[in-house]
Amino acid sequence: MASSTISRPPVRISKVAGRYLLFDIDDVMHLRKNHNICSVFVGTIPQNPQQNIFMGLPIELMPEEAQILVDKNVAYIVDDAAFHPARLATLDDDARRRYLQSVKAEGRKAQMAAAESKLSAKPKVTTTTTTKKEKAKPKTSENEASLEADDETSTSLFSPSSPPPSSGVPSHSQLSQAEDHPAFAITPTTSSLILPPSPPLAPPEGLFPFSASVNVPPSYPLYAHLQDRGYYMMPGLRFGCDYNVYPGDPLRFHSHFQAASYGWEEEIAVLDLVAGGRLGTNVKKGYLIGGAVVGDDTDEHQTKREGIDENPKAPRARAFCIEWAAM
Repeated sequence: MASSTISRPPVRISKVAGRYLLFDIDDVMHLRKNHNICSVFVGTIPQNPQQNIFMGLPIELMPEEAQILVDKNVAYIVDDAAFHPARLATLDDDARRRYLQSVKAEGRKAQMAAAESKLSAKPKVTTTTTTKKEKAKPKTSENEASLEADDETSTSLFSPSSPPPSSGVPSHSQLSQAEDHPAFAITPTTSSLILPPSPPLAPPEGLFPFSASVNVPPSYPLYAHLQDRGYYMMPGLRFGCDYNVYPGDPLRFHSHFQAASYGWEEEIAVLDLVAGGRLGTNVKKGYLIGGAVVGDDTDEHQTKREGIDENPKAPRARAFCIEWAAM
C-alpha cells in the first residue's frame, strides 16, 4: 500500500452541484501517490469544450473516495456554493485588496507565459543573399517598425496590451510595464484565493459551517475494505460491476478483479454469478463479491493483519472471489 505518513495540510474537496471535485494538480498527485485515489478527469479544453477524449482538471471523486479521505482526516469537504459568496461578503478592505492582487498576479503570470510561448513559436528566417528589389527598397524607420509590431500583436484576441518581450526571460522593466497595464481577465478555478491564513497541518478556521456531508452508496464497506488493503479502484460500469480493482496504479497494472457489492443477508441470483464469473474470466479478471459483515464475525479474516492501515470508521466487510473454470 502507498505510504500515507507524509505531513501535509488536508486536501480541500469542493462540493459543487452534488459532485466532489479537485481543482489543484498538487492535491491530485498527492492523493494518487499516497492514498490510492485516481478518480476521473472531467474538465474539457477551453478551445474545444465539446470533445470528451482528452479530459483535464478538475477530477471528480466518487462519493466513496471522498468519504474515505474524510474518515482518515486526509481531506475535508466544503460546499462551494455556500462558502464562496459568504466569504466574499465578509472580506474587509485589506483582504479584498489581497484577493484582487492575487488574481492580478495570476493574470500577469498567464500573460507572460502567453507572450513567451508566442515568441518561441515564431519561426526564425535567416537569409544570406538579398535581391535587387530588397536592396532598392528604402529602410523603414524604427517608429514605423514599432507600429507594425503593435498592429501584429493587436490582431490576436488574447494578446497582452504590451508587446511581447524580446528574449525568453522577461526583464525588470518589462515586468513593471506589465504591472502598469491591466492584465487580461482570468477566472480562478477554486476559492483558495479567498481562504484565510491557516495552520500548516489543520483545515482553515471558519470553514466548518460550510462543511458538506457525503451520501455514500451501499457499496462503501466493500470499497473501504479493498482500499485499506492497498488496491486502487476505478468505476466498473463498463464491466458490469461496482469497481475495477487494480493491485497498483492503473497506468502500470492491469485490473485483477471486478468487484460487486451485495448485502450480507441479500440473496444473489445464480445467473448474476454465472454472468459475472464468465465475463471476468473472459477479460482476465476475477469476479469479486463482498459486503458489510452483519453480526459478530471474529474469524481469522476479520482480525487486523500486520501492515494494513485499516479505516476504523468504515464498516467491517468481507470479500470472496469467483473464477469460472474450464474455459
